[in-house]
This record gives sequence, structure tokens and C-alpha cells, in this order.
Amino acid sequence: KFDTTPFIAIWEVTQACGLACRHCRAEAQPLPLPGELTPSEGMDLVDQIADLGVSVLVFTGGDPLSRRDLTDLVRHGKKRGLRVATIPAATDRVGLADIMALKEAGLTQLAQSIDHPDQDSHDTFRQVPGTFQKTLQILAWAREMGLPTQVNTVFHGGNAGDFSKLAELVRSLDVVFWEIFFLVPTGRGKDIPGLTAQAVEKIFAEIYAFSKTVKFFIKVTEAPHYNRYVIERKLLEAGHDPLDI
Repeated sequence: KFDTTPFIAIWEVTQACGLACRHCRAEAQPLPLPGELTPSEGMDLVDQIADLGVSVLVFTGGDPLSRRDLTDLVRHGKKRGLRVATIPAATDRVGLADIMALKEAGLTQLAQSIDHPDQDSHDTFRQVPGTFQKTLQILAWAREMGLPTQVNTVFHGGNAGDFSKLAELVRSLDVVFWEIFFLVPTGRGKDIPGLTAQAVEKIFAEIYAFSKTVKFFIKVTEAPHYNRYVIERKLLEAGHDPLDI
């Protein structure tokens, strides 16, 4: 009931993160900020979110695994009837046991970020060597234990021409969900090139065409005008001129 409660709640559980991604809205840093919610306060927040009638709760950051109580929070969210997802940073701190513990706690879906189709470009963007391979490893671990996976991609001026390569990489990863973001120039993202209107329209066309070839769900975030593009394309396919509507 969207008129009474949101469908999804996203909690930035910490700003602590071992990566220094060039587009990071949160401007994540190595250590948590003072005043971060305590474990008991975190449990209370999960309760408040569940009481609202929210369906999906996402733990994000920073690196959610920087919180030692992440597994407990996932377990509590599951107990309260929430579908729970998270996106751990692809660092050396993440091991198979961490992913297994999250699944056993009731995690519904695990996401990873891939913003460039090759190791060198991706690691440069994340500013930590080895991030690309670690991302693929985390996704592989999750698949092997039957945990549904998601890939998040942010398009910006530096990867606008990489859609086809990224799409084929995502296709190969057996994901259930690809969330495509368009850069919002805030946080560290203010310092990287954005997209021109022409580049955005080109990516819209590529998303639309690609979506017809895959079974997994594609969601476009921070680009509400993609809905306009889809409506125009469907009108054209039905033999109508969008300008006449």
C-alpha cells in the first residue's frame, strides 16, 4: 500500500569502508563515524522499519560488513518478516564464511557493484587493487550456496561507452537483478565526469534492447526519464507516433 508505507527501506549502517570508490555518495572512509547506532539501537530501528509495513530492507554503507552485528541485524530482519539484502564491499575482509553466515541468518539477496567491464578500469575506479576479482569471487560464492545475486552499475562519463561489455559480463554472472544507476554528482561523485543528454539516451536504448534478451530483472535508478523512453518505444512499436499522443 504505497499510500501508507514505502516498499523498501535502505539503511546506511556505517560509513566505514576499505574502498575509496570515486563516485561514492557517502564519501566512505576507513573508520566509522562517531554516533553510529549501537547494536541495540540497530535492532530497534529494524523493528521500527518492520512496524511500518515495509517489505524489503537493504543494509548498505560504507561496507555493511564493517559492522560486527550485521549478521544479527539480518537475522532480526528476517524474524520480523522482512526480505533482507546487503552489499558488502569487495575487500580482503570478506570470506566464504561471511557469505555463508549471512545466508544462514536469512539474507534474501546479495549485491555487488561492477562499474567497469575489466579489472584495471574497475580497480582504478574503486582505488583498491584486486577489487574486480574479489567481486567476482563473492558472486561465485553466493551462487554456489544458492543465494540470489544482484549487480549494481553506475553509469558516468568514464564508462558511457561500455554498456555492451558490461551487459554481457552481467549476463554471464547468473544474477536475478541488475540495478543500473545514473551518476548523481554528490559526495566524491562531484569530481568525475557526468553524462551528456545524448549519452543518456544512447544508454536508454541499449538498456531497452538488452532487457528483451534476458530473464533477470533490470531496474533503472536515478533516471526517471527512462520511463518516458520506454513509453515512446512501445508507442512506436505499436505503430503510433509519440508526438501525436
